[in-house]
Parts: sequence; C-alpha cells; structure tokens
Amino acid sequence: MRRLVKEGHHLIIYTAHRPLMALKKEFGDRCEYIESIMYPSPYTKSGTFAVKLSFMMPSIINAMLKEHKQILEISKKENIDLFISDSKYGVFDRKKPSIFIFHQLRYIPPDFLKFLKNKTEKFNYFFRNSFRKFVVTDFPGDKELTGVLAHKLTYFPEDKIEYIGILSDYEKMDVTQDIDYLISLSGREPNRSMLEERILSQIKDLDGKITLVRGIPEKTKKINIPNVDVVNYAGKGIRDELMNRAKFVIARSGYSTIMDMVELGKKGLLIPTPGQTEQEYLSEHLEKRGYFHSVKEEELSLIRDVEIAKSYAGYDPPWRTKESVDKFMELVEKLIEERV
Repeated sequence: MRRLVKEGHHLIIYTAHRPLMALKKEFGDRCEYIESIMYPSPYTKSGTFAVKLSFMMPSIINAMLKEHKQILEISKKENIDLFISDSKYGVFDRKKPSIFIFHQLRYIPPDFLKFLKNKTEKFNYFFRNSFRKFVVTDFPGDKELTGVLAHKLTYFPEDKIEYIGILSDYEKMDVTQDIDYLISLSGREPNRSMLEERILSQIKDLDGKITLVRGIPEKTKKINIPNVDVVNYAGKGIRDELMNRAKFVIARSGYSTIMDMVELGKKGLLIPTPGQTEQEYLSEHLEKRGYFHSVKEEELSLIRDVEIAKSYAGYDPPWRTKESVDKFMELVEKLIEERV
C-alpha cells in the first residue's frame, strides 16, 4: 500500500473497524476511505471457531454478496482501474483487473468435516473467473511456509497463481537487541483477551527484559505489571523498533505474524488461536519443519515452552519483503497496461 501511494497511485481503502482505524492513522489524507461491509465474526470463547464458521457460511456468503454489490457501485462511481482484494471475496469487478491476495487457497476443515479435506480448494476455485490473478504470499518450491494451504493444488492452473514471497510491514533496523522477550497479542476478541489473561498469570516466571504489546488501538487505560513494559498499541515506528530490539517473540501463529518474524529473522514461540484450524495447521507444519516451536494455549507453560522454542532454527527466507513488493508491483503495472 505504501509503495502504491509512493508511486503516485490514488488508493481507495475499503475496510472497517480496527483495520480502518489503524490505516487512517497510518495514511491520513493521502488515501480515500470507504467503510466496508462487515462479515459476521466466528470467534468464540469456547475454541469452536471452525465449527461456528461452518454453520455461519450462509450469513457470510450473504455478506459477500452485499459487499460485491457495493464494490460494483464504487467501481462505477470512482472509475477504478484495478482492484486488490486482501482475501475479500466480493471485492472484484469482472470488467476490470482484480487481484486476490491470500495464502490459503485450500482450507483445513474442522474434525467433523474432515471428509471435505481434499475438496476445500474448490471454494476458492469457484472465484477463478472473478480474479485475474491469485497472489500467494509465500515462496514456491521446497522453501514454502504454508504447506498444503497454498501448494500441491488440485484445481488451480499454474498460470493463475503468483507466488511472490512474504509480505511484512516491518523493516530491518540497526538497533541493539535489548528486549529478551517481546510478547505480541493480536486478533479479535474474546480470544485476544483470553490469551492475555493466561500470559499475565505466568509472565512473572520469565527472567529478563519483557515488553508486552496488547494490540488494542482504542484509547484504553494502561495496565501496570511489575518489571514489564506495557504498550497498548504500537504504530509502525514503535512497532518496528520493538520487534527489531527483540531477541525472542511470543505470539499467535497467524500468518502475518509468522511473515513478520521471518522478515526480521526472529526466533519465537507460536500459540495458535484455539479452534482456528489455519493457525493450528501452520504452527504444527512449521514445527515439523524445525522452524518454530508451538504450543496449545491451554497447555502453555511460558518458562518451559520458551526454552524449547529457543532450540528451533527459525527460518532463513530465499528473499524478503522488498523483492516481494517489486514482484507484486510488476504484476500491478502489467495488468494496468493490459487494460489500457
């Protein structure tokens, strides 16, 4: 997004809630903003994310249809040249180039839907004619990070997919690594708060300099924890500095977080959101490959799991975000030129 703005493109940001708040802080009046249709949230306290998501599909599809209707109106009114969808299925106009960015072209179903394991790719394949290209933020070949989520596909033709490499918002900085443990909380409620409570009950067991980033953009009263630096919300400058200063990261196993750790060459402990099959699969996959240790939230023992995680190798990528952005911009310019 920064690269598009830097190169003089007029960027209309279509999102809502916390992402909208954060991006307005980031870009200010350099971009235009339109509040998006909200998808129903499948997050629960009971860890039944995938189950609830499965039963909510009719209402989610209804939201996609409303989203697409709104997008067509925006496309006509604003004379859009190109759509870039960050995993929003309704954000496309078949009359114009549309790109779908996602790392999960195949889904990991919950246990009660395991019989669909080899068919979940069909959901994304249904949209093959809606998007000109499906851009995967992962590496091709043996150095992949996402496993079966985006590789060894059954239905997608090779020319429909572009593997551009990781995309991270972090930048390498020449700073002293003086934070022993950076604990980064993220994700929707109530899951964010549930992990926070568990970590706060054990944080005293860790020795060294600790920084806790709570991931709450709103103005919230700061909590005080002995010997811990607490940051409610870290904007880009503070966030970059903290991650660069960190020797070790404790975080959810969301793919964005994993790409951030890879970008900066950090070792860490992954804690998947209970019931979120994608995070559970990613953490298990990366542990099997010897990159990162992972632990279930209910089994978390900070003092034990941190020591185990330190023995894992981390991940050395074939290339980093700068080259990935170059590859993406080449694709954007090509599609714009083809339209002209």
